[in-house]
Amino acid sequence: MQELSVIKNRILKALLENILPFWEKRMVDSEFGGFYGFAANDLSVDKTADKGLVLNSHILWAFSAAYSAFNDENHRITAEHAYRFLKDAFYDHIHGGLYFTVDYKGCPVNRQKQIYAIASGINGLSEFYRVTGNNESVSMAVELFKIIEQNGFDSKNGGYYSTFSEDWKPSDGMMLSSNDINAAKSANTHLHILDAYTNLYRVYSDGLLNEKIFGLIRLIIEKMYDKSSGHLKLYFNENWIPVSDIISFGQSISASRLIYKAAEILDDKELKELAGNVSLEIAEAVYTQGYDKVLGGIYNQILSPYEIDFNKDWWAQADAASGFLNAYILSGDKKYSNAVLKTWEFIDKYIVDHQYGEWFSSVTRIGNPKINLPKAEMWKSPYHNSRFCLEYISALS
Repeated sequence: MQELSVIKNRILKALLENILPFWEKRMVDSEFGGFYGFAANDLSVDKTADKGLVLNSHILWAFSAAYSAFNDENHRITAEHAYRFLKDAFYDHIHGGLYFTVDYKGCPVNRQKQIYAIASGINGLSEFYRVTGNNESVSMAVELFKIIEQNGFDSKNGGYYSTFSEDWKPSDGMMLSSNDINAAKSANTHLHILDAYTNLYRVYSDGLLNEKIFGLIRLIIEKMYDKSSGHLKLYFNENWIPVSDIISFGQSISASRLIYKAAEILDDKELKELAGNVSLEIAEAVYTQGYDKVLGGIYNQILSPYEIDFNKDWWAQADAASGFLNAYILSGDKKYSNAVLKTWEFIDKYIVDHQYGEWFSSVTRIGNPKINLPKAEMWKSPYHNSRFCLEYISALS
C-alpha cells in the first residue's frame, strides 16, 4: 500500500477543503431547513428549487461519516441539520416511507415512493446513528427497512420493484430520472438497497436483515451479473429478463466493491469467497474495457456495440477509484493500484473544481468540464466523492 500513500494528503485536503466546505458554507438553507436544491457551476443558487430526498440523505451520510472521522463539531451540526429536515419534511406519517421531493419550504411535491431514494435515507440515518447514538434515527431506519420489505420485495420472483405511488400501489412509471429506462427492476435500485442494508447491519444486526443482504448478494451475482461480458445487466422486467444491453462501467465497478463489502460484513466464508471472485472478475472487465489507460478514469457506458459514451461523470470516477482500490486490496495486482493513482490524478486535475469548490458533474474524455451541468441538484451530492476520500484515508491509515 506504500505506493498509494503519496496521494493520501491530497485526498484528505480535497475532502476537507473542497467537498465538505461547499455544502456547509454555500448550500445550507437556514430559513426553511435542509439544503438548497440547485446550484449552477458558477455558484448561482436557486433558493426556490425543489429539494430531493437523495441529495438530503447523501448529505446526512457524508457529514455523519466526516464527523466520525474527524470529530469536527461543524460536521455534526450539518449532519443534525440534514437529519431534522429528513424527519420533518420527507417522512410520510400517513402511508409510511419517504417522499421523493419536497418544495423549498418542505412541503411534499413528488409523493412517489422511490425505493432507491428511501434506501439512501436508510443509509444516511444509519450513519447518523452510528456516530451520534440518536435512537430515533435508527428506529426510523429500521422502520424504512421493514416498509421496503413489506411493499417493495417481489416474493414470487425475488428482488425489488423500483417505484410505487404515495400509498404504496404499483406504479407504471419506474424511471428514477429522465436518463433512465422504464423497467420494473434495475441494478441501480438493488445496488443502493444493498449499500443501505449493509450500513444498517453495522448498527442493527437483525436476522432478517442478514438474510436480505445475503439474498441481495446472491441475486446480483445470479441475476444481474453477466459472466460472458464481466458486467452487470442494468434493466429487467419483473421476471428478470433483461430489457437493455447498455453497459455502465460506473455501476459495474460500484457493484464490484459493494458485493464484497457486504459479504465481508456478514462474515460468511463461502459467500465472501464467491463475492471476492466475482468482484475481481467485474473489476477486470471494467479495467480492460472501460478504463482510460492513457489519461486515467473510466468512460461512462457502452450504449450499443457501435456507440460508446467516452465522457466521464463525477460519481463514476469516484466509484472507479474505490473499486480499483478494493480490487488491489483483494488481489495485490499493481495494475489496480496504478489505476487508482491515475484515476485520482485525472479527478484532481479535471473534475475537482479548484475555483468554486466541489466536483464538476461531468467532463469529456480529455477533461473539459461540462459547465452547463449543475454543481448541485437532486442527483448531484457529496456522497460518492466523500465516500471515496474517507475509504481511501481509512485504508491508508
